[in-house]
Amino acid sequence: MKKVILFALISAFIGCSYGQSCLQDVWMSLQNKKIMEAKKKIDECMPGNEGSAKAWLYKGNVYLRVYSQDQERLEKNPAYVSKNPDALWIAYESFYKAMEIDNDVQDDGVIDPKEGQRICADPLKAIGMDAAKAKDYEKAEQYIRAAAKCYTASGSKQSAGICYYNLANYALERGGEAAQLAVLDEAIKANTNFVDTYLLAYNLHSKAKEMDKCKEVLSAAKKNVNEKYIVYIHLLDLGYNAEIGDTVKMDKALERVCKYDTMASVMSDAANYLMNAGMYEKAEMVINKALEKNPKDFSLNNMMAYGYFLKVNGIIEKRNEAVKERNYDLAAQYKEEQDAMMNKAHDWAQKAFEIEPDHFQNAKMLKQLKLQLGKEVPAELNAVIEKYTQPKE
Repeated sequence: MKKVILFALISAFIGCSYGQSCLQDVWMSLQNKKIMEAKKKIDECMPGNEGSAKAWLYKGNVYLRVYSQDQERLEKNPAYVSKNPDALWIAYESFYKAMEIDNDVQDDGVIDPKEGQRICADPLKAIGMDAAKAKDYEKAEQYIRAAAKCYTASGSKQSAGICYYNLANYALERGGEAAQLAVLDEAIKANTNFVDTYLLAYNLHSKAKEMDKCKEVLSAAKKNVNEKYIVYIHLLDLGYNAEIGDTVKMDKALERVCKYDTMASVMSDAANYLMNAGMYEKAEMVINKALEKNPKDFSLNNMMAYGYFLKVNGIIEKRNEAVKERNYDLAAQYKEEQDAMMNKAHDWAQKAFEIEPDHFQNAKMLKQLKLQLGKEVPAELNAVIEKYTQPKE
């Protein structure tokens, strides 16, 4: 029995010594810039050393150098054809395997696996993007997923999130919105901080009336999205609480939105949520605050017109109810309010038209207001509407 144990120990020692000696030879070849010699030696080294983090680390280094050498040759000669087209992929897999075995593995004179994956990430993504342009979505997904893993392992959540976002769009091409949403949910579970991931996931869940899922997306976004972009999440939070009718939380979300910026597009969207919830006074306050810095912004002027337009519709309903009840004095009061509100809507829509004439919805609203107020409809306004309503030849 002692002889068996001794034989096992001797075998292990010989194997370990061989592994170290073998890697030393690889190291020397790399230092002498004999890249293909290093490749031959690491390929010979790997059998029997599959459990060695250091062996995988060396393999990653060697194949990354093979890839880099091929890229240098390709730049000098575009007709060059590599004999190792999978070198980048093998390098990525090797670095990843090294980290799986020992997250802290490193050695003098070679790059560590985290840095190796950082270097692999960009070219992997580039290959994937090129494949997507060629409509080869299977290859695109393979390489961009690998890039996402590299970015995550090397600590770049933003870049990983962009990869997932691209993957979601490719999934849409192949499997529709359900497949797209599955990838976005995967990205959120990976704690990406790329804001567009959360915005798109929220909108898809909202479209499907999955408000519980919307809440989950918002919760994850608040934890992960960078401070620079968090205002967009607070804006979504405002919309979510408007949707479920929680005015108290709407107020809190609005405070957070206004705290960050008066950026026209954000404030316009905030006002839209408020108006749709019937909170016209707060919506007007938000728009006026943004108009102080952006007086000629189309979206703000248009949104102000839209707010008054919605108010008109509300007053008309009250006026019709008063007429039904034969309360003609009250109906007359509502008619005065209606006209005053309609004029305000008209004036804001006119301002918006002057800022951006070629906008169908605003032009359509402005024409309707002019007709209701008995105002002349100019030819240029009709021209915009006809442009979007006339059948194409």
